[in-house]
Amino acid sequence: MARRRGSAAQTGVGRGSAGGGTAASGTAASGTAASSTAASEPAASEPAATRSTRRSAGTPASGRTLGDAAGNGDESGGVAVNGGRHEVTVPAARQPDPQTDEAPAVPGPRLVGSVRMERAWPRPAACRVITIANQKGGVGKTTTAVNLAAALAQHGSRVLVIDLDPQGNASTALDVDHPAGTTSIYHVLVEDRPLVGIIRAVDDIPLLYCAPATIDLAGAEIELVPMVAREGRLARALSSYDESQLDYILIDCPPSLGLLTVNALVAAAEVLIPIQCEYYALEGLEQLLRTVDLVKSHLNPGLTLSTILLTMFDGRTRLASQVADEVRSHFGDVVLESIIPRSVRVSEAPSYGQSVMTYDPGSSGAVAYLEAAREMAHRPAPN
Repeated sequence: MARRRGSAAQTGVGRGSAGGGTAASGTAASGTAASSTAASEPAASEPAATRSTRRSAGTPASGRTLGDAAGNGDESGGVAVNGGRHEVTVPAARQPDPQTDEAPAVPGPRLVGSVRMERAWPRPAACRVITIANQKGGVGKTTTAVNLAAALAQHGSRVLVIDLDPQGNASTALDVDHPAGTTSIYHVLVEDRPLVGIIRAVDDIPLLYCAPATIDLAGAEIELVPMVAREGRLARALSSYDESQLDYILIDCPPSLGLLTVNALVAAAEVLIPIQCEYYALEGLEQLLRTVDLVKSHLNPGLTLSTILLTMFDGRTRLASQVADEVRSHFGDVVLESIIPRSVRVSEAPSYGQSVMTYDPGSSGAVAYLEAAREMAHRPAPN
């Protein structure tokens, strides 16, 4: 089925209906009754100013609709067209400047695509590599990776999403084509292709990039088994890539604790764990934390559990609040204050090849992810 295009924020188009003229009647001062009807055209003797006033009162302004007023950004997002081929050009690195990063260049917000830009958020001094992992499926790993990346990019950060899930859902949500056989992260892990060769710019959001996954990645774990240092294949690819050109690298993991997830943990400095606000989500958390500790002990001493994000919160149930309270009491400040509620818009957005940040910026899910990304941007990177 072909993917639908559009945005909930763009479906409302202004409509106007011209007010109909009504018959006017009047009587002569002498008492003699006379009737008259409003002419379709003003009388020739009617002053021009009166005709203009009457026209504006009876007919709405025409030409621009609400959709026209919103505007469509034509920012290339770092894509250079050369002979019909799209080449990704990542912007040159720069250090955070309080004078430019903390205040807008011009008064008021500006539009990027269909999303209103606020003032730029703080950018890290060095690129932060964050693995988003949880071996339980359906807790919001891909949704979290895509929407946090979109929110950070909309506020001035250069973000790369590495799709390490064979399902390729993050690539789909970012509208990056990834049919079987496409050069993807599979070729980086198995065939030692350079990472820079597979990175694609995301059309709708400048400063956002994606390293796509294909179904070929499903067989990568078997192919990696006989390889030397198989747990560090992704880390080696990142070490040969110029990370100074980026502010964040978010790695979306599959719902397992296999070699792909281990590769992501070895390559990253931070782990972000999305936890669904239900009882079953807590049962698998212990095994994930044990895996993180094993990777830290044997393969990546610098790995840190930096962030926990509560997702799919249903305020109508007491269980959701109990799970949230229990997670906060156990992990403390690692848990973000922002909680992601259940939202239909969040589920609809991928079918349009968009994140919820561009699909419906005013929805509860988009606002929650925006606040979560804001917290991450203002938190210092762990030492």
